[in-house]
Amino acid sequence: MIKAVIFDFDGTIGDTEPFYAKNFEETMREFGVVCDEEDKISFIGFGPYDKVKILEKKYGITVDADAVAVSFRRKNVERFPQDASCLLFADVLPCLQACRERGLKLYICSNTDSEKVSRMISQMGIAGYFDGVSGKDLCKAKKPSPVPYLYILEKYGYDKKEALVVEDSVGGVKSAKDAGLLTVGLERVEGLHLEGVDVHIASLDELSDLLDGSLI
Repeated sequence: MIKAVIFDFDGTIGDTEPFYAKNFEETMREFGVVCDEEDKISFIGFGPYDKVKILEKKYGITVDADAVAVSFRRKNVERFPQDASCLLFADVLPCLQACRERGLKLYICSNTDSEKVSRMISQMGIAGYFDGVSGKDLCKAKKPSPVPYLYILEKYGYDKKEALVVEDSVGGVKSAKDAGLLTVGLERVEGLHLEGVDVHIASLDELSDLLDGSLI
């Protein structure tokens, strides 16, 4: 029986992926690399170093990943909205309310620092719905390692069969599946297809129907 739902943050709860994608695309142009739409989809859920590796492998090039990371992160700091409430997806609040009505505990597992995620969900007005937030600063490894999800299970006392994960990226899905968790693939971006998930959805509106069906 499912007792807890664990959400990814970027691209799942917060509409941050376009912001990061634009900054990374601009950064790569500074290094003479033009990213196409396929690249942008492959970047979802990954940090600058992994994105550089993807480009190097695809195009057979070598890029100074450290310099890319510095430029990319500087843009993020300078441009990130002071008030993150504008980044909340419209389908998030109804989904959280539906989960709570069913007595489910809710958590966030993110590759973003936990303090930053906590600040953003507070600004979004949804912090009260969550029983815990875990970011990359709390774990010994980031997604796609299973460690972040195993950390949540251990910290909050859940068996693998008692938790459901909602993820929107290849790395996040691998992390959840390698941790042995039932995984819903949220495919908000056109052209994104998450292999290996247990269920595909295009919106969090669909999660309520799943919870009323065979997932619980």
